[in-house]
Amino acid sequence: MAFPLREGVFLKRYFHSFALFSAVALLCLIPARVVAQEGQPTSLVIEGGTLIDGKGGPPVRDALIVIRGNRIETVSRKGQANYPAGARVVRADGKFIIPGLIDSHVHYREYMGEMFLAYGVTAVYDLGNPFHWQTAVRKGLNEGKIRGPRFYFCGRVTLLRDGEEASSGGPTIRSRDVAFMRGPEDARQAVAILQEKADCVKLNEFMQGDLFVPIAREARAAGMGVISHSLDTMDSVHWGISGIEHMTGIAISTIHTQEGRAALQAMDISAGHKNSFLYQWMEPAYFDELIQSLVQRNVFINPTLHFEWKALTERAREHELEDARLLNHPDLQYVPLSERLVFLGQYHWADKRTPAEKEQFRQGYRKVQEFLRRFVQAGGKIYSGTDTAAALTPGLSLHHEMELLVDAGLTPMQSIQSSTLWAAEIMGLQDKLGAIEPDKFADLVILRDNPLEDIRNTKSVDQVIRGGEIMDTSFHSDYRFPFHLYGPESKHLYNPLPVLADIHPPLSPQGSEVKLRVLGSGFVPSSVVKLGELTVPTRWVSATELEAVLAMSHTTRVGTFLITVESPLPGGGVTEPLEFYITYP
Repeated sequence: MAFPLREGVFLKRYFHSFALFSAVALLCLIPARVVAQEGQPTSLVIEGGTLIDGKGGPPVRDALIVIRGNRIETVSRKGQANYPAGARVVRADGKFIIPGLIDSHVHYREYMGEMFLAYGVTAVYDLGNPFHWQTAVRKGLNEGKIRGPRFYFCGRVTLLRDGEEASSGGPTIRSRDVAFMRGPEDARQAVAILQEKADCVKLNEFMQGDLFVPIAREARAAGMGVISHSLDTMDSVHWGISGIEHMTGIAISTIHTQEGRAALQAMDISAGHKNSFLYQWMEPAYFDELIQSLVQRNVFINPTLHFEWKALTERAREHELEDARLLNHPDLQYVPLSERLVFLGQYHWADKRTPAEKEQFRQGYRKVQEFLRRFVQAGGKIYSGTDTAAALTPGLSLHHEMELLVDAGLTPMQSIQSSTLWAAEIMGLQDKLGAIEPDKFADLVILRDNPLEDIRNTKSVDQVIRGGEIMDTSFHSDYRFPFHLYGPESKHLYNPLPVLADIHPPLSPQGSEVKLRVLGSGFVPSSVVKLGELTVPTRWVSATELEAVLAMSHTTRVGTFLITVESPLPGGGVTEPLEFYITYP
């Protein structure tokens, strides 16, 4: 029965007061000897259920997990361990217990916290945000001041060019950059700075071996992993990489035919993993050689399957429907519209492709699946990451990624490990996260259904425990996050972020008509030039040039005016302005 608002509020307050009174009354009846002593950490016991501890062994029925404070104290079976005095008991009979999930590749945004927790994601690795913002967010999330997952992040090394100074606030160095290098000799100092401030090192695919090698060497010596995109995985392996982001470099390393190399040279490799025509040229005959190198050097892979192929997998329509249901939840309307457009729109990026092109994409996808199957069978490890905020729904997308890994040939157990133990290992956090065993953080998920029978059952989340605390996994329309990110954000799978560099001519006489050359980058045919708030007639010339016409009606007033370029959502955004002067005639 639906109550009117006031009656509903009244009943909610009534039952809250009644529950509070009952709890106090019952507490008075509990013998003093079973109440936890003041100052002692609170205890939680999970009793019953089938334990899938993340280490790959057989499930344990009738499990008993004792949690004291934020750590796991004991893992055994019912009847084999004593309960701490005053412990809260969670009965999990008929259910399944897995470690808290880890999304190893996110670009964290302020709306994500509840979405991660609702789907059992208790830790994330942020791979690209302003450094000091990451520092503030990590403290807030990891100390429980903000509701959301644990937060770890990778720092980057900035390469200084001639004339640049390594001081924040200077004209060429952004304050987010804290570790700098001019040459290989600076690697030790740069890594030492990151070791103190970050959780791992992230490089990019364009860093050459003369710099990559010393950074990787120093990072490994400091116990830090080095993860990076790659333009040739065989090179990256020899340079000392720890984790490969996306499948681009793997594909390039396995293309050897003359036809394939010619096609590769014709591609815009600066687009990296975004070029889905790349994978059809992979040659399975070269897979084993690369896999052997990866496994021997303990290099992990984050394939981001859902990120790149979500529109063309056999599960695409099922996943799209799940995303749409979630994003239409009435209490999740704080998720920005631009994000919703990207999350759902990416399911249709191939709609205008020809049947032949779609088949080429699918051929490439099948080759990627075969590579991953062989890699894991040979002892390789995958760490699941989604690239969330680029095109995927936080939380739910990690489950979709695990499903696609099973489709590729991993077992459900291996798929779960990709989001638990193996994900912890790539960041060197296996002593804290990734498995249900004594002394680790008490991060775990209770599921209603068996994920080993059907990997889709990882979504049947019953309860989420983070640091020994049973989390509220509902959504709240008033959810707030204190650390806002300002400025435009690129959605590289859609319209790029436009950049305005120059305008010719920079001034025009009052009352005249003038044709402007607008120069910059990231322009698309739907980009428009704006004079203040007014959109003026615009013609797309190229990705670096637009033509705009100011009519006499635009130049009636003398003064300084601001010109910007705007590209529509998804992606896109508005450039920083440049001054334009209308002078006396």
